[in-house]
Amino acid sequence: MVPNITRKPTSVSDITTLKLKYTGKIRDSLHDTIPFTEAEKYIINKEEFQRLRRITQTAFTSYAFPGASHSRFEHSLGVMHVADLMIHSIFQNQKRLLDALSENLIQTPKHIIDFLRESENKHGSIRDTKLAIESLEKKPYLLQCLRFAALLHDIGHAPFSHSCEKFMVTWAHLKENFSSLKAPKWLKDGIKIKAEKLEAKNYELQKIKIRHEIYTLLIIAKIFDSNDEFLNQKMAQDICSILDLSIAPYSNGILAKSNLQTLFHEIISGEIDADRMDYLLRDSRECGIIYGYFDLGRILDSLAFYYNANSNSFHLCIRRSGISAYEDYLRARWSMYQQVYFHKTVTACEAMLEHVNNNSNNFHLPLDIEEYLKIDEHSFYSFISNKLSANNYLNNILKDLIFKRKLWKRVFEEIIPKNSLHKESTTCQKIIQYLNTINCPAEIIESSTNLTNFSPKGKYLTSKNNLKVIIKDVHLLRYLEPIENHSSLINREDEEFLIRRIYISKYDLNLTNISEKEVQKNISEKIFNISN
Repeated sequence: MVPNITRKPTSVSDITTLKLKYTGKIRDSLHDTIPFTEAEKYIINKEEFQRLRRITQTAFTSYAFPGASHSRFEHSLGVMHVADLMIHSIFQNQKRLLDALSENLIQTPKHIIDFLRESENKHGSIRDTKLAIESLEKKPYLLQCLRFAALLHDIGHAPFSHSCEKFMVTWAHLKENFSSLKAPKWLKDGIKIKAEKLEAKNYELQKIKIRHEIYTLLIIAKIFDSNDEFLNQKMAQDICSILDLSIAPYSNGILAKSNLQTLFHEIISGEIDADRMDYLLRDSRECGIIYGYFDLGRILDSLAFYYNANSNSFHLCIRRSGISAYEDYLRARWSMYQQVYFHKTVTACEAMLEHVNNNSNNFHLPLDIEEYLKIDEHSFYSFISNKLSANNYLNNILKDLIFKRKLWKRVFEEIIPKNSLHKESTTCQKIIQYLNTINCPAEIIESSTNLTNFSPKGKYLTSKNNLKVIIKDVHLLRYLEPIENHSSLINREDEEFLIRRIYISKYDLNLTNISEKEVQKNISEKIFNISN
């Protein structure tokens, strides 16, 4: 039995602090009980959200871990709950920090206060969060906005979650069909900004696929169709501004005045976020393993936030005593990716879908949101097989994958240190070239072992990482310091590796069987003993 090592949620008095009225609750296998508001019930019962019951959380992971059949539906509820736990913990922790700072500043020498101000200018200020705390306390709209953003963050997922994002349209296609896009002006403006940012970085829009987040924004704009206080287009815009910072919050609205959208974004999609914390614990539980477990309660006890005057935004920070729990969380992420999400069976499925995508003559999922929402894991095969009806080869691969579990085989794997990637020639490309000469269909699947997206210590004169650590000095004042100064795990470049795997098909384009053992023998002779 996998232990449940998460702590109990905040107390009843904490839950009522931010003044939302909960009208019901859902029993959850991970979090026990998840309360919901009447407005959340309305959204949960929408067809668009119910569709998530038919989108598995971990795609083909159940082919290796049969228990992993859970859906995006329960994960989305869990993320809403964890985000709620986070904001309540942050609220309580912040009030204690502000009270302690206010009390201790009275007895602090002037030169120490001057040093504190200098540090605040460089790294950010805890003291300048008082008005934000007051907004959270007095405006239930803000908590509801955060909970909605957490609840709906995955509503745009394709069948088999991330696995089918390869079938989405390109940014160039989106740009060409922008005028027909069913979206309000504020959303179109935000999507245009995202496209312009990609172009400014010289990305080729015809080669980059949009991701499920774009569909998420379009669906949110669609389903907030009521005049209720929490179910209107103003709320839709604010939710989208939290999920995607390219979108501005509703002008002069409660969220815009509070300036909390960046903090809320980090709570849902940052380096310590509700999304990852729920799926690591949930996926571990459903897979029947312990790789993804960490101390959620200790992290919650350690969270706070600060104000960055240079960017005019609020960001998460963590107490020094919570660093060990945070590092355990990073290790849990790393272990889950290596042992579960990048399992050889799971990546075999990815290789098969990648091959279908690469040979399907520009087949893609519909951009029209009404058509897109009709496709789930129950209807995906019928949808794609109709589009590929003339291609028996690709249809056979899809049948093998979805109905028969007859998966491609791994014939080679290489692990290359990232810091020497540009120095070493890769064997994978040589093998692929050889496989092409013998008409053996194959695909390369790769993954990186990095723990975080943080910039490592010493790479820049000033920290590029928003997450900061709270330090208490001898005067009991609280300073902020960069996270990379306190964690040895932040982008350990000497421990980063790129893993590449080659998978081959069971048959060629003429549906003639291919012997995996024969191919491996030939690879060994032709590639590794080429001089012989």
